[in-house]
Amino acid sequence: MIALDTYQKQFTKAILLGEYGMVVLSPETLMEIFKLTANAVDCSGLKLHLDKVFAFRGWGSLRVGSKKVAEVEEVEDEDGVYHLKPGAYKIRYAEVVRVPLNTIALAIPRSTLLRSGATIYTAVWDPGYEGRGEGLLTVFNPHGIEIEKGTQIAQLVFLRLDRETMFAYRGSYHKENITQVE
Repeated sequence: MIALDTYQKQFTKAILLGEYGMVVLSPETLMEIFKLTANAVDCSGLKLHLDKVFAFRGWGSLRVGSKKVAEVEEVEDEDGVYHLKPGAYKIRYAEVVRVPLNTIALAIPRSTLLRSGATIYTAVWDPGYEGRGEGLLTVFNPHGIEIEKGTQIAQLVFLRLDRETMFAYRGSYHKENITQVE
């Protein structure tokens, strides 16, 4: 326990002194790295727009050595608008993202989504991940929510690692939801 306490103090000191300070990539840097226009970025990250919504139709399973993703069914929109009742939905973002090997990314919901009674949950977007990501949209508002397809629902914030990693993501979601042309 003493060694861990010493490590925590040293690590905390390094963070406070900026030795391993967190760096969030600016919209300008994202535009340079990904060759984006100003319309593709927000104040703090890459804009993520709603592509599709899916309703859960089965159970999922996480076990040591195996996983089973829950079955879903695509929710139909009405003239490009999703009318969602309270509950959990799998969503897909419109953007194809490639996370550099010296960064991770976190998707943060738009404040308007939160103020409307819904939020998005995501996992870390690992270094080397490529694909059109998915997330969990949860509608808490007892009256539901309307979201138009193509609306910005989140921003993807990129955090720089202290170095480029050799542990590039190559899991089962690598290159998900993209075609060869993209």
